[in-house]
Amino acid sequence: MSTNSSERTITTTAPPSATTSNPLSSAHHFVLIKLTSRNYLFWRTQLVSFLKGQELLGYVDGEIECPPATIASSPSGKSASGVATTTGQVPNPAYRSWVKQDQSILSLLVSSMSDEVLHLAVGRNTAKEVWDSITAALGSSTCARCLNLLGQFQSLRQGNSSPADYIGQTQLLVEALALVGRPLSLDEQNLWVFRGLRPEFRSMAASLTVNGNPVSLPQLADFLQAQEFIYSDELPIANVGGAAGGGPPAALYAGRGRS
Repeated sequence: MSTNSSERTITTTAPPSATTSNPLSSAHHFVLIKLTSRNYLFWRTQLVSFLKGQELLGYVDGEIECPPATIASSPSGKSASGVATTTGQVPNPAYRSWVKQDQSILSLLVSSMSDEVLHLAVGRNTAKEVWDSITAALGSSTCARCLNLLGQFQSLRQGNSSPADYIGQTQLLVEALALVGRPLSLDEQNLWVFRGLRPEFRSMAASLTVNGNPVSLPQLADFLQAQEFIYSDELPIANVGGAAGGGPPAALYAGRGRS
């Protein structure tokens, strides 16, 4: 009887050990982005999806709590009053399994951090402590950076920049905003880009707005460059007209350039 009981105990405790050793063995195939001070949301996205898929997210968000290190041993008999008595506390197998799994996740988190932010894991003993440390340090800074980038984008003006350079600046800001978790819709992009254009491009921007179909930044760059080409192509046409009418082409060209 005792032999059968022992076998049942081994069968019951074996699966947690097997479960904790397998899920993270292929983590390197799914967790490729190293955490830096500028890509927190991308890093978090890959970690959350992986941990969810392995049913391990509870270790970092606190849903799967650490069990007690010891538990009461099985009843050894009954007292005179008929109440079952125990022999004391014994190690809890569930605690050992939890610690083993938690430390595996902690190792995964640390290995996915770049040297730049590795200090956030120093002195933390559980996966949740490291996760909370990263969130507190980089999550809040992400919000501040988002507001800063929005301010830069809304105040951006073309000035003396070429259409290509201006759209290039806006593209960098759009990508940076997406990186911090604030992707801009095409309508928002068009609104702020049109607002910063030089006056000679405003009529084209107005026609695109009336059309009602927002355009991507690469498309807008093509439109602006085409518009710029049309303006520059008016100069030789004016020269031809001036020559046909008897006027001096050089003077007409110079006058056109000043305007």
